[in-house]
Amino acid sequence: MTAKIRGISLIAALTLPNLAVHAALAPQYQNAKDLDVMVNYIKQHAAVSATLRLIDMQNYTVHFGKQCTVQFQRGQVRSTAPGPAPSLEFKSANCPVD
Repeated sequence: MTAKIRGISLIAALTLPNLAVHAALAPQYQNAKDLDVMVNYIKQHAAVSATLRLIDMQNYTVHFGKQCTVQFQRGQVRSTAPGPAPSLEFKSANCPVD
């Protein structure tokens, strides 16, 4: 092996493990993390937990009461580097939640 090839191999060996650390979460782990955010919100708001009807993971929405919803959205991306999606955050509710 020439010195140039060894140098490239060394750089690749040192760089590749770092890329894995910044990889996005697998869908089942991202969904579990998102669900935790939504369930914690439900637990903290008695009006929501008492009348809970549906947790919509596709639209990040909790349905409660007669026609009430709480919507969540992804937080702001803070970096252009690859990595897990930002956490869900409360966006809005169309009815009182407390």
